[in-house]
Amino acid sequence: MRYDEFRDQLQDALHAAGLFVEHVDRPIETIDLASTDRRWKVYVMRDAPESVEPFHVSAKISFRWSAANGARGHTCEEDLLTELLGRRIRLPKTQRRWTRVDLELYATLPYGSTAPIPKPQVFNSWTGSVGEKLDKLLTDFQERQGRVVAVLGGRKEVSIETQCKPQGELSLAGISVSAFQLVRVPRVWDDPGRREAEKGNSEELARLAWRFKEALDEWIGSVAELGNWIRYSPPPPEGKRLEPWFEDEEEGGPETIH
Repeated sequence: MRYDEFRDQLQDALHAAGLFVEHVDRPIETIDLASTDRRWKVYVMRDAPESVEPFHVSAKISFRWSAANGARGHTCEEDLLTELLGRRIRLPKTQRRWTRVDLELYATLPYGSTAPIPKPQVFNSWTGSVGEKLDKLLTDFQERQGRVVAVLGGRKEVSIETQCKPQGELSLAGISVSAFQLVRVPRVWDDPGRREAEKGNSEELARLAWRFKEALDEWIGSVAELGNWIRYSPPPPEGKRLEPWFEDEEEGGPETIH
């Protein structure tokens, strides 16, 4: 499988899952002139329910196609080994081909707007809940004889973007979380039997696309919960209030949400 074949199949799978709309979503494709690695990414921005306001929810899906993957896709495994190792009576086995597809989920406030950072116990509870939901969808392991030998999918911890007020107080400006899935890429074989055994991975890409779709849905629901916690949490004591609550700092300027 070559880069363009994998890209087209991934886009078809994302389109079927409702994460990619042709002529609307514009993928960005680049090539590194030094390493010849190719990169593909697309930003997914869909109309979220009013429950997530004032947050704006979006996602980014991307993958990197290495130069080694490109070389393996332009010839069969047997010929590639011959080019690298010379002619041998018995060529060594080759590892399966994989590529990593990344998912990044974002929730940001309007430009210039901030919100108070939830108390540690509240935020810890929320991040734990988000982690459990995403782990069920995106965490995947390869096991052998009851032991984990490879991680095929996982996520990082939730990150927050803050803004420092002139008084030195940190306020919440956005949150994000990233995850990945390893996808099998069919090897190209001269042997007809092996070629038939690795003829495609459209089903695997379809599962990945629906996992990403469900992860985005869970993220939207979790962001709505966080917004409610922020909006209905009690305001700070009068002595610590640094700006008007529920009011714009100035007409037409940034606002603070609570």
